[in-house]
Amino acid sequence: AEMGIIRGARTTGSASRHRQLLNGTYICGFVAGFDSTSTFILFPAIRDSLGGGDTASTTWILTIVGIVSAAVLLQAGHLTDRFGHNKIMITSAGMSVFGSVLSALSPNLIVLVIGRGLQAAALAGLGVSSIAIIVRETEEGALATALGRWAVWTAIAGVSGPIFSSVFVEYASWRFLFLTVVPISVLIILLGFPSWSKDHAIIERGKIDIVGTVAAMGGIALVVLALLEGNSWGWMGARSILSFLGGFLLIAVIVLRSKVHESPVVPLHLFSEKRFVLMTIIGFTSSLMFFGMWLALLSYAIDVWGFSLIKTGLLLTIMPGTMTLIAFPAGRFADSHGFRGVMVTGSLLFTIGFALTASTIGSAPSLIVMIPAVVAAGIGMATVLGNTTAAGTQNLHSDLVGTGTAILQTSYRIGGSLGSAVVAAILESGTIGMTTTHEWSIWAIVITGVITTLLCLLIRKDVRDV
Repeated sequence: AEMGIIRGARTTGSASRHRQLLNGTYICGFVAGFDSTSTFILFPAIRDSLGGGDTASTTWILTIVGIVSAAVLLQAGHLTDRFGHNKIMITSAGMSVFGSVLSALSPNLIVLVIGRGLQAAALAGLGVSSIAIIVRETEEGALATALGRWAVWTAIAGVSGPIFSSVFVEYASWRFLFLTVVPISVLIILLGFPSWSKDHAIIERGKIDIVGTVAAMGGIALVVLALLEGNSWGWMGARSILSFLGGFLLIAVIVLRSKVHESPVVPLHLFSEKRFVLMTIIGFTSSLMFFGMWLALLSYAIDVWGFSLIKTGLLLTIMPGTMTLIAFPAGRFADSHGFRGVMVTGSLLFTIGFALTASTIGSAPSLIVMIPAVVAAGIGMATVLGNTTAAGTQNLHSDLVGTGTAILQTSYRIGGSLGSAVVAAILESGTIGMTTTHEWSIWAIVITGVITTLLCLLIRKDVRDV
Protein backbone atom coordinates (compact mmCIF):
# COMPACT_ATOMS: atom_id res chain seq x y z
CA ALA A 1 0.00 0.00 0.00
CA GLU A 2 1.18 3.49 -0.72
CA MET A 3 2.36 5.43 2.30
CA GLY A 4 3.26 8.73 0.64
CA ILE A 5 2.04 11.86 2.33
CA ILE A 6 -0.49 14.29 0.91
CA ARG A 7 1.26 17.25 -0.66
CA GLY A 8 1.16 20.23 1.68
CA ALA A 9 0.73 18.21 4.88
CA ARG A 10 3.29 19.12 7.48
CA THR A 11 5.54 16.61 9.15
CA THR A 12 4.71 15.61 12.70
CA GLY A 13 5.96 18.16 15.16
CA SER A 14 5.66 21.80 16.03
CA ALA A 15 5.19 24.70 13.64
CA SER A 16 8.56 25.94 14.85
CA ARG A 17 10.29 22.78 13.66
CA HIS A 18 8.47 23.12 10.35
CA ARG A 19 9.72 26.69 9.87
CA GLN A 20 13.25 25.69 10.85
CA LEU A 21 13.27 22.92 8.27
CA LEU A 22 12.09 25.24 5.51
CA ASN A 23 14.66 27.86 6.52
CA GLY A 24 17.30 25.16 6.17
CA THR A 25 16.16 24.45 2.61
CA TYR A 26 16.45 28.12 1.66
CA ILE A 27 19.99 28.23 3.02
CA CYS A 28 20.74 25.21 0.78
CA GLY A 29 19.85 27.50 -2.12
CA PHE A 30 22.29 30.07 -0.78
CA VAL A 31 25.13 27.52 -0.65
CA ALA A 32 24.47 26.50 -4.26
CA GLY A 33 24.45 30.08 -5.54
CA PHE A 34 27.51 31.05 -3.50
CA ASP A 35 29.60 28.21 -4.88
CA SER A 36 28.58 28.66 -8.52
CA THR A 37 29.51 32.36 -8.70
CA SER A 38 32.53 32.62 -6.42
CA THR A 39 34.99 30.01 -7.67
CA PHE A 40 35.51 31.77 -11.01
CA ILE A 41 36.88 34.79 -9.14
CA LEU A 42 39.26 32.57 -7.17
CA PHE A 43 40.55 30.80 -10.27
CA PRO A 44 43.55 33.07 -11.09
CA ALA A 45 44.80 33.02 -7.49
CA ILE A 46 44.49 29.23 -7.23
CA ARG A 47 46.24 28.83 -10.59
CA ASP A 48 49.19 30.87 -9.33
CA SER A 49 49.45 29.30 -5.86
CA LEU A 50 48.68 25.61 -6.46
CA GLY A 51 48.51 25.23 -10.23
CA GLY A 52 51.99 26.49 -10.98
CA GLY A 53 50.54 28.85 -13.56
CA ASP A 54 49.08 25.94 -15.56
CA THR A 55 45.60 27.02 -16.67
CA ALA A 56 44.62 23.66 -18.17
CA SER A 57 45.36 21.72 -14.97
CA THR A 58 43.76 24.31 -12.71
CA THR A 59 40.57 24.25 -14.80
CA TRP A 60 39.83 20.88 -13.19
CA ILE A 61 38.68 22.67 -10.03
CA LEU A 62 35.80 23.96 -12.19
CA THR A 63 35.34 20.94 -14.46
CA ILE A 64 35.12 18.42 -11.62
CA VAL A 65 32.10 20.23 -10.18
CA GLY A 66 30.08 19.84 -13.37
CA ILE A 67 31.08 16.21 -13.83
CA VAL A 68 30.48 15.01 -10.27
CA SER A 69 27.28 16.96 -9.65
CA ALA A 70 25.74 15.74 -12.91
CA ALA A 71 26.89 12.18 -12.27
CA VAL A 72 25.42 11.88 -8.76
CA LEU A 73 22.20 13.88 -9.21
CA LEU A 74 20.02 10.93 -10.26
CA GLN A 75 21.33 8.77 -7.44
CA ALA A 76 20.89 11.65 -4.98
CA GLY A 77 17.25 11.87 -6.00
CA HIS A 78 16.83 8.11 -5.72
CA LEU A 79 18.39 8.07 -2.24
CA THR A 80 16.30 11.07 -1.20
CA ASP A 81 13.07 9.25 -2.04
CA ARG A 82 14.36 5.99 -0.59
CA PHE A 83 15.75 7.12 2.78
CA GLY A 84 14.09 10.46 3.40
CA HIS A 85 14.36 14.06 2.20
CA ASN A 86 15.41 15.45 5.59
CA LYS A 87 18.09 12.83 6.18
CA ILE A 88 19.76 13.36 2.80
CA MET A 89 19.75 17.14 3.25
CA ILE A 90 21.45 16.90 6.63
CA THR A 91 23.92 14.25 5.44
CA SER A 92 24.78 16.34 2.37
CA ALA A 93 25.40 19.36 4.57
CA GLY A 94 27.85 17.26 6.58
CA MET A 95 29.63 16.26 3.37
CA SER A 96 29.75 19.96 2.43
CA VAL A 97 31.59 20.72 5.68
CA PHE A 98 34.15 18.00 5.00
CA GLY A 99 34.67 18.97 1.36
CA SER A 100 34.98 22.65 2.19
CA VAL A 101 37.58 22.06 4.91
CA LEU A 102 39.56 19.76 2.61
CA SER A 103 39.46 22.39 -0.15
CA ALA A 104 40.56 25.16 2.19
CA LEU A 105 43.47 23.17 3.61
CA SER A 106 44.54 21.46 0.37
CA PRO A 107 48.35 21.35 0.06
CA ASN A 108 48.27 20.73 -3.69
CA LEU A 109 45.99 20.86 -6.71
CA ILE A 110 45.06 17.16 -6.60
CA VAL A 111 43.71 17.41 -3.05
CA LEU A 112 41.82 20.59 -3.99
CA VAL A 113 40.18 18.83 -6.94
CA ILE A 114 39.14 15.98 -4.61
CA GLY A 115 37.72 18.50 -2.15
CA ARG A 116 35.83 20.25 -4.94
CA GLY A 117 34.45 16.87 -6.04
CA LEU A 118 33.11 16.24 -2.54
CA GLN A 119 31.61 19.72 -2.49
CA ALA A 120 29.93 19.02 -5.83
CA ALA A 121 28.42 15.77 -4.56
CA ALA A 122 27.19 17.62 -1.47
CA LEU A 123 25.65 20.38 -3.60
CA ALA A 124 23.78 17.78 -5.66
CA GLY A 125 22.34 16.24 -2.51
CA LEU A 126 21.46 19.61 -1.00
CA GLY A 127 19.76 20.79 -4.17
CA VAL A 128 17.61 17.71 -4.70
CA SER A 129 16.65 17.16 -1.06
CA SER A 130 15.90 20.82 -0.25
CA ILE A 131 13.61 21.22 -3.26
CA ALA A 132 11.90 17.91 -2.44
CA ILE A 133 11.22 19.18 1.08
CA ILE A 134 9.80 22.45 -0.26
CA VAL A 135 7.52 20.58 -2.68
CA ARG A 136 6.43 18.23 0.10
CA GLU A 137 5.83 20.90 2.74
CA THR A 138 4.18 23.60 0.61
CA GLU A 139 0.42 23.93 0.49
CA GLU A 140 -1.27 23.40 -2.86
CA GLY A 141 -1.28 26.51 -5.02
CA ALA A 142 1.78 28.08 -3.38
CA LEU A 143 4.64 25.98 -4.74
CA ALA A 144 5.98 28.51 -7.26
CA THR A 145 6.03 31.17 -4.54
CA ALA A 146 7.99 28.87 -2.22
CA LEU A 147 10.51 27.98 -4.91
CA GLY A 148 10.72 31.67 -5.78
CA ARG A 149 11.85 32.29 -2.21
CA TRP A 150 14.46 29.52 -2.63
CA ALA A 151 15.62 31.25 -5.83
CA VAL A 152 15.91 34.58 -4.00
CA TRP A 153 18.37 33.04 -1.54
CA THR A 154 20.31 31.59 -4.46
CA ALA A 155 20.41 35.00 -6.10
CA ILE A 156 21.53 36.75 -2.91
CA ALA A 157 24.44 34.31 -2.81
CA GLY A 158 25.10 35.06 -6.46
CA VAL A 159 25.55 38.73 -5.61
CA SER A 160 27.64 38.19 -2.48
CA GLY A 161 29.85 35.41 -3.89
CA PRO A 162 31.94 37.54 -6.28
CA ILE A 163 32.20 40.35 -3.71
CA PHE A 164 33.49 38.10 -0.90
CA SER A 165 35.77 36.28 -3.33
CA SER A 166 37.32 39.53 -4.48
CA VAL A 167 37.86 40.72 -0.90
CA PHE A 168 39.46 37.44 0.21
CA VAL A 169 41.76 37.28 -2.82
CA GLU A 170 42.79 40.91 -2.43
CA TYR A 171 43.28 41.10 1.34
CA ALA A 172 43.64 37.55 2.70
CA SER A 173 43.64 34.21 0.88
CA TRP A 174 41.33 32.30 -1.46
CA ARG A 175 41.25 29.55 1.19
CA PHE A 176 39.00 31.64 3.43
CA LEU A 177 36.17 31.50 0.91
CA PHE A 178 35.89 27.73 1.27
CA LEU A 179 35.97 28.07 5.06
CA THR A 180 33.00 30.46 4.96
CA VAL A 181 30.87 27.59 3.63
CA VAL A 182 31.53 25.57 6.81
CA PRO A 183 29.39 27.58 9.30
CA ILE A 184 26.64 27.93 6.67
CA SER A 185 26.55 24.14 6.21
CA VAL A 186 26.59 23.62 9.97
CA LEU A 187 23.58 25.94 10.24
CA ILE A 188 21.70 23.73 7.76
CA ILE A 189 22.45 20.72 9.98
CA LEU A 190 21.26 22.53 13.12
CA LEU A 191 18.03 23.68 11.46
CA GLY A 192 17.27 20.29 9.93
CA PHE A 193 18.34 17.91 12.68
CA PRO A 194 15.19 18.32 14.85
CA SER A 195 13.25 16.93 11.86
CA TRP A 196 15.62 13.99 11.27
CA SER A 197 13.08 11.41 12.50
CA LYS A 198 10.04 13.36 11.23
CA ASP A 199 10.66 12.63 7.56
CA HIS A 200 8.12 11.80 4.86
CA ALA A 201 6.60 8.33 4.89
CA ILE A 202 8.56 6.11 2.55
CA ILE A 203 7.19 3.39 0.32
CA GLU A 204 9.13 0.21 0.98
CA ARG A 205 11.40 -0.52 -1.97
CA GLY A 206 13.36 -3.49 -3.21
CA LYS A 207 17.10 -3.79 -3.50
CA ILE A 208 19.09 -0.92 -4.96
CA ASP A 209 19.94 -1.46 -8.63
CA ILE A 210 23.72 -1.40 -8.32
CA VAL A 211 24.34 -1.90 -12.04
CA GLY A 212 21.85 0.84 -12.94
CA THR A 213 23.36 3.18 -10.37
CA VAL A 214 26.89 2.71 -11.68
CA ALA A 215 25.65 3.04 -15.28
CA ALA A 216 23.81 6.27 -14.45
CA MET A 217 26.78 7.86 -12.73
CA GLY A 218 29.25 6.71 -15.36
CA GLY A 219 27.08 7.49 -18.38
CA ILE A 220 26.18 11.03 -17.38
CA ALA A 221 29.74 11.72 -16.20
CA LEU A 222 31.17 10.64 -19.58
CA VAL A 223 28.69 12.78 -21.55
CA VAL A 224 29.37 15.85 -19.40
CA LEU A 225 33.12 15.23 -19.56
CA ALA A 226 32.98 15.11 -23.37
CA LEU A 227 30.97 18.35 -23.45
CA LEU A 228 33.34 20.13 -21.09
CA GLU A 229 36.54 18.90 -22.75
CA GLY A 230 35.36 18.72 -26.36
CA ASN A 231 36.97 22.01 -27.34
CA SER A 232 40.39 21.03 -26.02
CA TRP A 233 40.21 17.39 -27.14
CA GLY A 234 38.68 18.17 -30.52
CA TRP A 235 35.03 17.26 -31.13
CA MET A 236 36.01 14.58 -33.63
CA GLY A 237 38.98 13.42 -31.59
CA ALA A 238 39.17 9.87 -30.27
CA ARG A 239 38.69 10.86 -26.61
CA SER A 240 35.56 12.91 -27.35
CA ILE A 241 34.00 10.21 -29.53
CA LEU A 242 34.78 7.46 -27.03
CA SER A 243 33.39 9.52 -24.14
CA PHE A 244 30.16 10.25 -25.98
CA LEU A 245 29.74 6.64 -27.15
CA GLY A 246 30.53 5.24 -23.71
CA GLY A 247 28.13 7.68 -22.08
CA PHE A 248 25.25 6.95 -24.44
CA LEU A 249 25.77 3.19 -24.14
CA LEU A 250 25.62 3.39 -20.36
CA ILE A 251 22.51 5.58 -20.54
CA ALA A 252 20.94 2.88 -22.75
CA VAL A 253 21.76 0.38 -19.99
CA ILE A 254 19.91 2.61 -17.50
CA VAL A 255 16.80 2.64 -19.68
CA LEU A 256 16.84 -1.12 -20.25
CA ARG A 257 17.32 -1.91 -16.55
CA SER A 258 14.69 0.63 -15.51
CA LYS A 259 12.15 -1.35 -17.55
CA VAL A 260 12.67 -4.53 -15.55
CA HIS A 261 14.12 -3.67 -12.13
CA GLU A 262 11.77 -3.50 -9.13
CA SER A 263 13.48 -0.34 -7.82
CA PRO A 264 14.78 1.44 -10.94
CA VAL A 265 17.16 4.38 -10.83
CA VAL A 266 14.86 6.17 -13.29
CA PRO A 267 11.14 5.35 -12.97
CA LEU A 268 10.22 5.45 -16.65
CA HIS A 269 6.53 6.07 -15.98
CA LEU A 270 7.52 9.61 -14.98
CA PHE A 271 7.94 10.32 -18.68
CA SER A 272 4.29 9.53 -19.32
CA GLU A 273 3.54 12.86 -17.66
CA LYS A 274 3.46 15.35 -20.55
CA ARG A 275 4.10 18.35 -18.34
CA PHE A 276 7.11 16.75 -16.68
CA VAL A 277 8.63 15.91 -20.08
CA LEU A 278 8.01 19.44 -21.39
CA MET A 279 9.61 20.97 -18.31
CA THR A 280 12.62 18.68 -18.65
CA ILE A 281 13.09 19.90 -22.24
CA ILE A 282 12.61 23.55 -21.23
CA GLY A 283 15.09 23.04 -18.39
CA PHE A 284 17.63 21.75 -20.90
CA THR A 285 17.21 24.57 -23.44
CA SER A 286 17.03 27.33 -20.83
CA SER A 287 20.23 26.04 -19.24
CA LEU A 288 21.91 26.33 -22.63
CA MET A 289 21.35 30.08 -22.48
CA PHE A 290 21.72 30.60 -18.73
CA PHE A 291 25.11 28.87 -18.51
CA GLY A 292 26.39 29.95 -21.91
CA MET A 293 25.64 33.62 -21.24
CA TRP A 294 28.10 33.75 -18.32
CA LEU A 295 31.00 32.73 -20.52
CA ALA A 296 29.86 34.93 -23.43
CA LEU A 297 29.55 38.11 -21.35
CA LEU A 298 32.58 37.36 -19.17
CA SER A 299 34.79 36.81 -22.21
CA TYR A 300 33.50 39.94 -23.96
CA ALA A 301 34.17 42.20 -20.99
CA ILE A 302 37.66 40.77 -20.34
CA ASP A 303 38.97 39.95 -23.82
CA VAL A 304 37.40 42.77 -25.85
CA TRP A 305 36.97 45.58 -23.36
CA GLY A 306 39.98 44.76 -21.21
CA PHE A 307 38.06 44.71 -17.91
CA SER A 308 39.71 43.10 -14.89
CA LEU A 309 38.21 39.86 -13.56
CA ILE A 310 37.02 41.64 -10.41
CA LYS A 311 35.39 44.48 -12.36
CA THR A 312 33.71 41.98 -14.65
CA GLY A 313 32.49 39.91 -11.72
CA LEU A 314 30.92 42.95 -10.11
CA LEU A 315 29.25 43.88 -13.42
CA LEU A 316 27.74 40.42 -13.74
CA THR A 317 26.31 40.55 -10.20
CA ILE A 318 23.57 42.67 -11.76
CA MET A 319 22.13 39.37 -13.05
CA PRO A 320 21.55 37.69 -9.65
CA GLY A 321 20.71 41.12 -8.21
CA THR A 322 17.83 41.45 -10.66
CA MET A 323 16.84 37.87 -9.95
CA THR A 324 16.60 38.73 -6.24
CA LEU A 325 13.95 41.35 -7.01
CA ILE A 326 11.96 39.31 -9.53
CA ALA A 327 11.96 35.67 -8.34
CA PHE A 328 9.48 35.92 -5.45
CA PRO A 329 6.80 38.01 -7.23
CA ALA A 330 7.25 35.85 -10.34
CA GLY A 331 6.49 32.78 -8.24
CA ARG A 332 3.40 34.39 -6.73
CA PHE A 333 2.17 35.37 -10.18
CA ALA A 334 2.68 31.82 -11.43
CA ASP A 335 0.70 30.40 -8.49
CA SER A 336 -2.15 32.83 -9.16
CA HIS A 337 -2.27 32.87 -12.97
CA GLY A 338 -0.42 29.77 -14.16
CA PHE A 339 3.10 29.16 -15.39
CA ARG A 340 2.68 29.88 -19.09
CA GLY A 341 2.35 33.67 -18.88
CA VAL A 342 5.27 34.31 -16.55
CA MET A 343 7.61 31.87 -18.29
CA VAL A 344 6.82 33.10 -21.81
CA THR A 345 7.22 36.72 -20.70
CA GLY A 346 10.49 36.03 -18.90
CA SER A 347 12.10 34.07 -21.75
CA LEU A 348 10.91 36.66 -24.28
CA LEU A 349 12.38 39.55 -22.27
CA PHE A 350 15.60 37.55 -21.94
CA THR A 351 15.76 37.15 -25.72
CA ILE A 352 15.00 40.81 -26.41
CA GLY A 353 17.58 42.01 -23.90
CA PHE A 354 20.37 39.92 -25.39
CA ALA A 355 19.32 40.86 -28.93
CA LEU A 356 19.60 44.56 -28.01
CA THR A 357 23.07 44.05 -26.54
CA ALA A 358 24.23 41.92 -29.48
CA SER A 359 23.00 44.56 -31.94
CA THR A 360 24.67 47.54 -30.27
CA ILE A 361 27.79 46.20 -28.56
CA GLY A 362 31.20 47.12 -29.97
CA SER A 363 34.88 47.34 -29.18
CA ALA A 364 34.52 50.47 -27.01
CA PRO A 365 33.64 49.67 -23.35
CA SER A 366 30.06 50.68 -22.58
CA LEU A 367 28.20 49.56 -19.50
CA ILE A 368 24.96 50.98 -20.92
CA VAL A 369 25.18 48.57 -23.87
CA MET A 370 25.73 45.60 -21.56
CA ILE A 371 22.89 46.51 -19.16
CA PRO A 372 20.00 45.13 -21.29
CA ALA A 373 21.63 41.68 -21.37
CA VAL A 374 22.54 41.42 -17.69
CA VAL A 375 19.14 42.73 -16.52
CA ALA A 376 17.28 40.48 -18.96
CA ALA A 377 19.39 37.55 -17.75
CA GLY A 378 18.25 38.14 -14.17
CA ILE A 379 14.62 38.34 -15.29
CA GLY A 380 14.97 35.14 -17.30
CA MET A 381 16.55 33.19 -14.45
CA ALA A 382 13.91 34.42 -12.01
CA THR A 383 10.95 33.54 -14.21
CA VAL A 384 12.05 30.34 -15.94
CA LEU A 385 14.38 28.20 -13.80
CA GLY A 386 12.43 28.13 -10.54
CA ASN A 387 9.08 27.84 -12.29
CA THR A 388 10.35 24.99 -14.45
CA THR A 389 11.04 23.00 -11.29
CA ALA A 390 7.72 24.01 -9.73
CA ALA A 391 5.67 23.10 -12.80
CA GLY A 392 7.57 19.85 -13.31
CA THR A 393 7.20 18.57 -9.74
CA GLN A 394 3.85 20.01 -8.71
CA ASN A 395 1.74 16.95 -9.49
CA LEU A 396 4.31 14.24 -8.74
CA HIS A 397 3.53 11.80 -5.96
CA SER A 398 5.57 12.44 -2.82
CA ASP A 399 7.64 9.26 -3.22
CA LEU A 400 8.87 10.46 -6.63
CA VAL A 401 9.56 14.13 -5.87
CA GLY A 402 13.27 13.59 -5.21
CA THR A 403 13.80 11.52 -8.34
CA GLY A 404 11.75 13.92 -10.47
CA THR A 405 13.73 16.89 -9.14
CA ALA A 406 16.97 15.06 -9.86
CA ILE A 407 15.96 14.35 -13.46
CA LEU A 408 15.08 18.01 -13.98
CA GLN A 409 18.36 19.17 -12.46
CA THR A 410 20.29 16.65 -14.54
CA SER A 411 18.76 18.20 -17.65
CA TYR A 412 19.94 21.59 -16.34
CA ARG A 413 23.48 20.29 -15.84
CA ILE A 414 23.77 18.66 -19.26
CA GLY A 415 22.21 21.69 -20.95
CA GLY A 416 24.53 24.00 -19.06
CA SER A 417 27.59 21.99 -20.02
CA LEU A 418 26.52 22.03 -23.67
CA GLY A 419 25.79 25.77 -23.53
CA SER A 420 29.24 26.55 -22.17
CA ALA A 421 30.81 24.21 -24.74
CA VAL A 422 28.97 25.87 -27.64
CA VAL A 423 30.03 29.36 -26.58
CA ALA A 424 33.61 28.19 -26.05
CA ALA A 425 33.60 26.56 -29.50
CA ILE A 426 32.38 29.80 -31.10
CA LEU A 427 35.09 31.79 -29.36
CA GLU A 428 37.83 29.32 -30.28
CA SER A 429 36.68 29.13 -33.91
CA GLY A 430 37.49 32.81 -34.34
CA THR A 431 40.04 35.16 -32.84
CA ILE A 432 39.79 35.85 -29.11
CA GLY A 433 39.57 39.61 -28.61
CA MET A 434 38.07 40.28 -32.04
CA THR A 435 34.68 41.96 -31.72
CA THR A 436 32.95 39.86 -34.39
CA THR A 437 33.92 36.58 -32.74
CA HIS A 438 32.48 37.60 -29.40
CA GLU A 439 29.34 39.08 -30.95
CA TRP A 440 28.54 35.68 -32.45
CA SER A 441 28.73 34.12 -28.98
CA ILE A 442 26.06 36.55 -27.75
CA TRP A 443 23.87 35.89 -30.80
CA ALA A 444 24.06 32.18 -29.96
CA ILE A 445 22.43 33.00 -26.62
CA VAL A 446 19.69 34.91 -28.47
CA ILE A 447 18.93 31.81 -30.55
CA THR A 448 18.55 29.63 -27.45
CA GLY A 449 16.28 32.29 -26.00
CA VAL A 450 14.01 32.09 -29.05
CA ILE A 451 13.84 28.29 -28.77
CA THR A 452 13.02 28.44 -25.06
CA THR A 453 10.30 31.04 -25.65
CA LEU A 454 8.65 28.86 -28.29
CA LEU A 455 8.75 25.87 -25.94
CA CYS A 456 7.18 27.91 -23.12
CA LEU A 457 4.30 28.73 -25.46
CA LEU A 458 3.45 25.01 -25.41
CA ILE A 459 2.59 25.21 -21.70
CA ARG A 460 -1.16 25.16 -21.29
CA LYS A 461 -2.72 28.12 -19.55
CA ASP A 462 -4.07 25.85 -16.84
CA VAL A 463 -0.90 23.95 -15.97
CA ARG A 464 -2.85 21.23 -14.16
CA ASP A 465 -4.37 20.17 -17.48
CA VAL A 466 -0.96 19.63 -19.17
